[in-house]
Amino acid sequence: MSFTLRAALERQRVLLMVSELGHCLNDLLFRMRIGALPIDVVGVVSNHLDYEDLVEDYDIPFHYIPFTPETKVDGEKRLLSIIDDGVVDLVVLARYMQVLSEDLCQALEGRAIQHPPLLPPELQGGQALPPGA
Repeated sequence: MSFTLRAALERQRVLLMVSELGHCLNDLLFRMRIGALPIDVVGVVSNHLDYEDLVEDYDIPFHYIPFTPETKVDGEKRLLSIIDDGVVDLVVLARYMQVLSEDLCQALEGRAIQHPPLLPPELQGGQALPPGA
């Protein structure tokens, strides 16, 4: 197990990733703006241009990376470069609807989460997973 201790007031540097459905992105940005979510969003990555204006209204860099089967490897390299350049603590997949490669998942191990969690409704809310799940 590895862990990092941080001061309670230290804000995490977060990169958000979004596809075509922007309600999770909008919710996270709004909560950050009103102080309900104490994070610093250092950038937003999307495979669509739909939310570029919204993100720029928050004075946050927007990165468009159009993922296709032919560009996936280069797109993931560019994504990792953005993460490294932004000194990102956490990557939040805010309804990001692309399947990440095994290599990218390994590179992001321990510092990426899905929002909202992709569990069926009956398993959300802290309920235990059934045996074998």
